[in-house]
Amino acid sequence: MIAQGQQLGLKDIPSFDDGAKVGPFRRLYAYHHSRRFEWLRNKIGALAEGSVSILELGCHDARSLSYVPVHVHRYLGFDACWKSGWKDGKPYGMEAAQLRFRDRPEFEFIQSEKHDDLLAVSETFDIVIVCETFEYLNPDLLDAYVAALAARLDSRGHLLSTMPNEKGLPLLFKTAGSRFSGVRRSEYTGRQLWSAVRGRLDRVPRALRGRRGFDYSKMAGLIRRHFSQMKVESIASPSLPIWLSPNVGLIAKK
Repeated sequence: MIAQGQQLGLKDIPSFDDGAKVGPFRRLYAYHHSRRFEWLRNKIGALAEGSVSILELGCHDARSLSYVPVHVHRYLGFDACWKSGWKDGKPYGMEAAQLRFRDRPEFEFIQSEKHDDLLAVSETFDIVIVCETFEYLNPDLLDAYVAALAARLDSRGHLLSTMPNEKGLPLLFKTAGSRFSGVRRSEYTGRQLWSAVRGRLDRVPRALRGRRGFDYSKMAGLIRRHFSQMKVESIASPSLPIWLSPNVGLIAKK
């Protein structure tokens, strides 16, 4: 049990795959999971100097803060808290973030499942982070969420987002890896999986909360409506074509 006065470090927070029987695939899966954070570190390091303010949608345990290479003088995290609480005497999800940063009053964490909560924020931020979260939002509200995030950005601010590639060969490899590792993914029927591997996402019913049927290219098109500049790139490797990358990174500027 974490005592009230005890310092909580990242190592004390249950990992995303704790309890999953990933076996020999653990190292490979952990590497795949870490790519989004390393991408985030590199992009923030290239964009920011000195100190930054950050708003994060889908903050979970605020693990992203460990990868920000500059000082953060203000942080506001939103999360639905679907996976938050205590496990074996250790906090996870937003519970872990609140405890870890309890001595930082400028770091706030808000449980939210409505884009209206973003509109209620009066301040603006240098950076907005959305890591592997757009796919879990109600598809009918995605435009409203992006508009709200754009409104919370400073005029020179940037949106940094990572998203899964749920089509083509990357989906096939991730589905196979899921079967062998025991890490659950969005449920596909055989017909839906075949359609998605062929890039026919119009034949894949969109999951209300999950990756099934999520199309990063359509999400990028929606984001482009609210930002003047935008770039999508591979997270796995800068030299890897986007269509072969398991996850993609998006940088947008107002």
